[in-house]
Amino acid sequence: MDMPKVIPVCYCGNPVKLNTSWSNNNPGRRFFGCKKFDNAFQKPCQFFSWFDPPLTPRLRVVLLGLLKKVKSLEDARKKERRT
Repeated sequence: MDMPKVIPVCYCGNPVKLNTSWSNNNPGRRFFGCKKFDNAFQKPCQFFSWFDPPLTPRLRVVLLGLLKKVKSLEDARKKERRT
């Protein structure tokens, strides 16, 4: 999917940032948010708009299963390094 030609502007008056959700309800779904969203020192405005369409129930199950498998493999690798 191509980026829109016009980047939305948040309530702060700044161009928004494209983020990715990793919640259980929207894994991998992208959204526009205030560029201060991940900044612990600046309070973001409440601008929020989905970029991607909603996930189908099947896609959500598949993505969550894959994420769980990746986490399991990462945990096993960390444990292996410690021994």
